[in-house]
Amino acid sequence: MKICFIVDSPYAFQNGIWYHRNHTPSTGLEKRGHGVKFVALAGTIPEEIIQWPDTVIFGRIYHPELKPLEAMRKFKAAGKRVLYDLDDDFWSVNPDNPSVLVSSSYKDQYESFIREADALVSPSRLLGNKMLKIAKKPVFVCPNSINYEVYKERKREHDRLIIGYSGASSHWKDLAIIAKPLVELRKKYDFVFVLYGIVGGPMESEMYNYDQLIKRRLQPEKEPYFKSALDWYEEVKALPELWHIPFHAPQLHPLVLARCDFDIGLAPLYDCDFNRAKSNIKFYEYAAVGTVTLASDVIPYKEEVGYCAKNNFNDWYKKLEKLITDKKFRKELLAKQQKFVKENKSMERIALEWELACQLPGGLPVKSQYEKNLFNGV
Repeated sequence: MKICFIVDSPYAFQNGIWYHRNHTPSTGLEKRGHGVKFVALAGTIPEEIIQWPDTVIFGRIYHPELKPLEAMRKFKAAGKRVLYDLDDDFWSVNPDNPSVLVSSSYKDQYESFIREADALVSPSRLLGNKMLKIAKKPVFVCPNSINYEVYKERKREHDRLIIGYSGASSHWKDLAIIAKPLVELRKKYDFVFVLYGIVGGPMESEMYNYDQLIKRRLQPEKEPYFKSALDWYEEVKALPELWHIPFHAPQLHPLVLARCDFDIGLAPLYDCDFNRAKSNIKFYEYAAVGTVTLASDVIPYKEEVGYCAKNNFNDWYKKLEKLITDKKFRKELLAKQQKFVKENKSMERIALEWELACQLPGGLPVKSQYEKNLFNGV
């Protein structure tokens, strides 16, 4: 097959969502023998681009001036199979999430994509069911996955225990769950807490900027986000050591995550509709580089991680203390988590799911590793 991913900008490569929903799937599809191209919308699409693919994949949202719905209809008119991939629950975005404005201002666009596409794709079965409420279309669950050619095991080149968190800018409320347990455990045990990501500049500078933006009322629509960040930062300042590693480009992320050398990786997640439709990619990445995961006991983590804490101080304190003090337990748990991810979430396994989604009905007979890949609601 010839498969074309439609991206929103020539700069899409700077976005982590592009990495997990376009780059890694395309790499897996190429390894399965398919031709893949990326096309950034910019005016009229040349006829040779319209005619080249068998399947076209649109994703998330596009600037209205790019006329993405018109582009989708052109591909459909040319007889191409058109998929729409959505990886976030735009109907339930939290007020302190930077994407909250997308939820309302682009609602007509992403719901129109769902109605127009031949089939729908999502990393989450829960999100797939929400899409079905807009239009009864075939939905393919294609989880995020790990390319083990780029995710390598960490070196373990340190003496002190490193506890870490890796994440994007929408997770301040999630981080608040672990602030007090970390502060209290640090009074009893020696470890370094490392925060990788969240912001692109030095942490102190970013917090100063957020404080000034609130005081000067320069971005009132983002104040819930800024306040979440500042509230968390005020709590963790009690830690004697907080190391911060700023964002890196998505294709550098696997290398940087391994260099962070986390012994324990934390994955706190506030329980809400938006978060329940998330992917377990943080867990997959931790396992891929040799970091054991402790996650919140909520969907989606509770379904796969195998070691979770209720979102309260006592349980996070107790579960994290067990990992800090019991090296044998930590090693055995890591082995179980790595085995699960390697066997179920490798790029090669998930590329098969993308292949199934991309095929026209009646295409090549390929076998899915999932019992119910194509579904009409559960």
